[in-house]
Amino acid sequence: MQISLLKVNDIVECKIGCHFKMFHQCSTNLRLKIRLEIAKWLIFKGSGGVWRSWLAYASGGRVVGSSSLLTPTMIQKRRNEKKGFGLINIGLGLTIVILAFVVTQTNALQYLKGKLANGNPDTEVVASNGFYDPAMVGAKVNTTAPKAKAEYRGVTLRNVVTGKMNKGQLLEKTGYVSYFNYARNTPDWVAWELTAKEAKGYLDRKGYDFMPDQRLPKIHQVESYDYTGSGYDRGHMCPAGDMKWDKYALRDCFFMSNICPQTHELNLHSWERLESVCRIWAKKWGSVYIICGPVYKKKVPEYIGREHRVAVPDGFFKVVATLQPGHEKGIAFYYDNSDVRQPMNKAVRTIDEIEKLTKFDFFSELPDDIENRIEAKRDLNSFK
Repeated sequence: MQISLLKVNDIVECKIGCHFKMFHQCSTNLRLKIRLEIAKWLIFKGSGGVWRSWLAYASGGRVVGSSSLLTPTMIQKRRNEKKGFGLINIGLGLTIVILAFVVTQTNALQYLKGKLANGNPDTEVVASNGFYDPAMVGAKVNTTAPKAKAEYRGVTLRNVVTGKMNKGQLLEKTGYVSYFNYARNTPDWVAWELTAKEAKGYLDRKGYDFMPDQRLPKIHQVESYDYTGSGYDRGHMCPAGDMKWDKYALRDCFFMSNICPQTHELNLHSWERLESVCRIWAKKWGSVYIICGPVYKKKVPEYIGREHRVAVPDGFFKVVATLQPGHEKGIAFYYDNSDVRQPMNKAVRTIDEIEKLTKFDFFSELPDDIENRIEAKRDLNSFK
């Protein structure tokens, strides 16, 4: 179902703020789909009574293929609506619903934001058996993958990293793909392609808040407050600066599944500097593939978190490559997760070195001669 986050926000905010015009600007089919999604939430999350009566009425009693949810009063209201008195009844019904939202279900807006529009706005949330299952909401089903804007010889964001993966979950977002590690509650890696046009994105990151990734099992939905008072920053792996080309891409990079504990010094200076340089390279070379993630050297890492245990990395890697035909080149970096300022030229590594460190295989779909060549060099000047 193609309902964008903005439209989902509109319909929920319409009901809270009584701004019905925006809702009615949607097509009849889209209004029905939105109503049905809200009805699903009410069925599984609501508290009965007024809620259930309203949801059955608003969706025409077709939510679960039965009219059993319709009370005699609601049936009479539907009859009245056919006689031309429906608008009054709808107004009264929505007034009750609005009060219920405000008083008893203050988390409804956040639930709908995360559940109905998590990840790609084009994602259709449907259980595999064709029935609505609350456990399936936010799961990876019928997902539109991030675009492979400059796919080269089979390299896509799905296969740019291969090798043995820890127990976890692949997450596909609007502008990047990541693999989330259940044991550490951090991503093992995050990959995206940044084009020259996207590197010039102008959207403002203000107003975007860190949020749990509800595509993950509940016990792994790290919250922003898990970092509060820990002494570590919420360090983006896929940075907001690379996602300013699209509001959904920018929103997605604030999922906590894209975040790792970073020292303030690293996050604010050395790591941020590398992010900025990658945008310069994207503008120069047309596009670059970027892969980054945490490195854990200790068998038992330090943990932070109030409700969820989040492992603190010992360092971070970043792999950058341009695969434009005739200009293929790659370079990698490793930074300690420390408060010491680390110059970029001291952090340079070969991709081969990062592969040994992480046990991952990067760009395995490339022809061997090209892969071997770009992964063996550590010439920073060749990218400038």
